[in-house]
Amino acid sequence: MRATSRRLLSCLTALVLVAGGLLAVAPTASADVTYVPENWNGKVVYLSQACHDRGDTICRTNTGCRGFSENGNSYKVAVSAATQYDPEHMNLLERGYKVVRGNGLTRTNIANSNRAGADLHLPIHSNAVSNACEKGHSPERYGTHVMYVSKAGKECAGIMRWRVGASSPGTNDARQYRTDLGELNQTNAVACYLEQEYHVWDQGVSWMLDRGAWTWRIALSVDVFLGYP
Repeated sequence: MRATSRRLLSCLTALVLVAGGLLAVAPTASADVTYVPENWNGKVVYLSQACHDRGDTICRTNTGCRGFSENGNSYKVAVSAATQYDPEHMNLLERGYKVVRGNGLTRTNIANSNRAGADLHLPIHSNAVSNACEKGHSPERYGTHVMYVSKAGKECAGIMRWRVGASSPGTNDARQYRTDLGELNQTNAVACYLEQEYHVWDQGVSWMLDRGAWTWRIALSVDVFLGYP
């Protein structure tokens, strides 16, 4: 199936499920989108787009070099990881996963992930060490960080750090134990929280914007962690 159905699946972006039950009105966000593969492997991956709502009803974004938007990039990375066609690498749909893309408030994404029965909850973010576009620092200041709270989340974070971090320009790749994030503590699914790179240096932004070259690594990491179901 993987060899013969790749082009069909990569073009499959029909929305077959709209999740309801929003906990609050979010003017800058809309309902979840679900992508169903032709041959489902029984696993659900919830890609939670960045929404810095600060406990209210509006999704704000963080900005970086050249006007980079963390929220806008998060949306594009989620779509790419789910559906991007690459002649040499498979996306999540091609690997047989049902993908739910959450683009609401943080607490809404948590509730919808639990409602969807997700097997893996993956928030997609980018990182910062300041509020400015930095100049003159070495790559050791930046890199791919993946956060976790559970034992299984630690395993997922390690796989993601290694496979995504191998492509990112920063060299300070790490997995981090965190206990203060709702998307790690409040999901029924195993959660690992991806900070792709830092958006406060130009090389990091350039890499993140070249999504077609690396988002397949997210799909591969998921497949490795879940055991190629």
